[in-house]
Amino acid sequence: MKFISARLATILIIVTCAGLYGLDYYKNPQLWHHPAHEMEASGKGARLVLWMNHLCCTGCLSDIRQALAAVQGVDLAKATSPQQLLTQEKANVQSASTSLPDYGNTIQLPITDLDQLDLVAIDRALRDKGFVAGRMELSGVEHFRLEAELDHLCCGMCDRAIHERVAFLKTKGLGGQFKWLDSVNLNHEKKIVIAYARFLEPGKTVDVAEFLSGLNYLGYEPHSLRVVPGEHQQHPIENTAQ
Repeated sequence: MKFISARLATILIIVTCAGLYGLDYYKNPQLWHHPAHEMEASGKGARLVLWMNHLCCTGCLSDIRQALAAVQGVDLAKATSPQQLLTQEKANVQSASTSLPDYGNTIQLPITDLDQLDLVAIDRALRDKGFVAGRMELSGVEHFRLEAELDHLCCGMCDRAIHERVAFLKTKGLGGQFKWLDSVNLNHEKKIVIAYARFLEPGKTVDVAEFLSGLNYLGYEPHSLRVVPGEHQQHPIENTAQ
């Protein structure tokens, strides 16, 4: 009987271990990061980047700033505005060009207090002023969940609709939507839908507006949508209407 050589056995062990370590990092990246990322984990230094489908000049920016003036949880004074934005006067005389102009732009908002931040309040404040944020990209919070408070959640079919149709949206999402979403749970008595996010690596962003749009698509209009930081090891027991 011929046995494997010691050299080949060593190579196989090294390759196997490297593969297992790589798989573990892919599945559980949060276990490999150094405590130096505690700032991101706690939500300090978090930012919310609003992609405005229309933000072409300083007049637009002024109205958007007015819309966000009363929003809590962000530091509007330290917001990063688009560079080289046309003044309203120049935009009035801007001639047509052969290429599509940059009508859309971003505003970066430092988050000062996640407990006060309400994404629905931001969405409504912008819409009341005539604007829509196409994306709301959250960064700087490694572990978090989204909690949407609903006014309507009356029966078990309401609960099942959320579970089944969110799972459908996640499976059929085009363009990579909901890749950040790990699972969804809900508390029927409190009418709260909970979306657990996957580990958010430093430097990466999550478009939290996807969840708001998803609930709207399912027929639900939450009156608040909050970001709750912290790692979850066990999902809360679901309280479902019978």
